[in-house]
Amino acid sequence: MDTRIAPRRRLRPRHRIVAGLLAALTLAGCATTPAVPFRRESLARQISDDASAFNEAYARAVSGQILLNVLRGRERLPRHYLSMSGIQDAPSLRFRESLGIGSVPLGDGASPWGFGSFGAERETQSRPSYALSPLSADTLTRAVFTPTPANIFEHYWDSGWPRDVLMFLLVGRITRITQTPGAPPQIEEFVNEAAGIRNDCAGVVSTGCAFVDVARGLLGEIATRGPAPTPPSATPVCGLIDAYAPREPLRPAAPEKGQSCAPRLVVGDVTYVFTLRSFDDIVYYVGELMRAEGAPEGELRAALNVRAAGLRDGAAPLFRIVEEGAARRDVEGEPRARFAASVIYDGRRWFAGPPVSRTCERVGPGPCADDPRLGDRSSSVLSLLAELLALNQSPEAIRPPSRLIVE
Repeated sequence: MDTRIAPRRRLRPRHRIVAGLLAALTLAGCATTPAVPFRRESLARQISDDASAFNEAYARAVSGQILLNVLRGRERLPRHYLSMSGIQDAPSLRFRESLGIGSVPLGDGASPWGFGSFGAERETQSRPSYALSPLSADTLTRAVFTPTPANIFEHYWDSGWPRDVLMFLLVGRITRITQTPGAPPQIEEFVNEAAGIRNDCAGVVSTGCAFVDVARGLLGEIATRGPAPTPPSATPVCGLIDAYAPREPLRPAAPEKGQSCAPRLVVGDVTYVFTLRSFDDIVYYVGELMRAEGAPEGELRAALNVRAAGLRDGAAPLFRIVEEGAARRDVEGEPRARFAASVIYDGRRWFAGPPVSRTCERVGPGPCADDPRLGDRSSSVLSLLAELLALNQSPEAIRPPSRLIVE
């Protein structure tokens, strides 16, 4: 048996060229094959993550604009409001390919022949786009400068929102009408002026603190009492929110055509009529309250306090703004804590609205400690103002962010 191995057949130079080109073209065909489509789960996850990220960006943009105007109001500067369009994000996909033949010597006495080379790149570029523009005159008038509608106030009043926050922010004046049998009604006016509020109105007599005293007295009186029943035969009262032990049964009545009724509460023989503020008046009011003195360095506190769970005498300021260094101290030991609003103003970064989750009936250690930082209500204020701004606008002006996927 012949066990000799047959010599390997050498390719001719021309055959080498053909084989190289075929290999290069095969690689090119493989490299330019479109990417495998996303699996259904991956696509769903991507859309969910994008929607959450854009929702967060939109919320921070709105809250940051409110915080910025509060800081402007503190310095009695003009406030400016912008509308933000939906966020568009259309990733662009680009392929780049190259195919070439280079020269290489094939041996002694042979002419140089070429071999194939191929390169391919796939690049995805994504940059969300959005548009910011000043509110139109019509939207500015309706959303920013028109007093809050009575039905909006009633909605929040009956929805479990902190009533002291609603009273101090939305109500610019209380008219108290005391009806005594056989005597003309006694009418008193109490104006909610931030400039007259100092040290949470402790021992201070001024126009603003007279309002605070009346508001707190009213809230304390109705806190432990339920509204009286409203039978169909009760006397209709336009703008009535609730009645507590009235002299005669009362029930809410819808306004007649062209009629506008201010919200009111009836407690016994006394009727409280609320004059509501506009959105810009609320923002300016909060800014004025931030001129209080005595706050720690790097912190601005409202001169008016509201109730917070587990704090003695409701010692949490209505609104609180902290500079970057103080904000880091606020969330020390809580690396996941994030503020509701952040903005750069006058070259410094300010924060408002740290996350607060506590349901404390009394003061105690840990999250229920008697610390105003742990009862911060600033997030509630920011949320209320953002919702009011949205509710006051037209549907076209508050289109939700959108996501367009191109792959």
